[in-house]
Amino acid sequence: MQSGIYAAVFKSNNNTFGSGVAVFFNHAIHGGDAAYYYRGKCILGENQKITGNIDVVKYSNVSNSVFGPLNSFRLLLNGVVKDNGFELSGQVEGKPQLMITITLQKMEELIEQD
Repeated sequence: MQSGIYAAVFKSNNNTFGSGVAVFFNHAIHGGDAAYYYRGKCILGENQKITGNIDVVKYSNVSNSVFGPLNSFRLLLNGVVKDNGFELSGQVEGKPQLMITITLQKMEELIEQD
């Protein structure tokens, strides 16, 4: 999996949209948007397939998630590596009716430690 800073665009199955930033390093993901932060792990398997679990936690009342007013939830995701990014889709753990698609486009490399 390519480490870096990625722009993330979210779309839920009820046609609500959102965006944020995600940082990938090794198998860890950290990121956020105006109201939520995210952290989790993704594993790159055979044939450029990705699986991951991402915890999403509300820290601000600026806006709701693409699923509405949830304070915290876990996303169970699968996807593939695309040109200069990833495309993931999945659902909220325990709420399979809440589905999401996430497109991630690499914006920058991470700064290496001296």
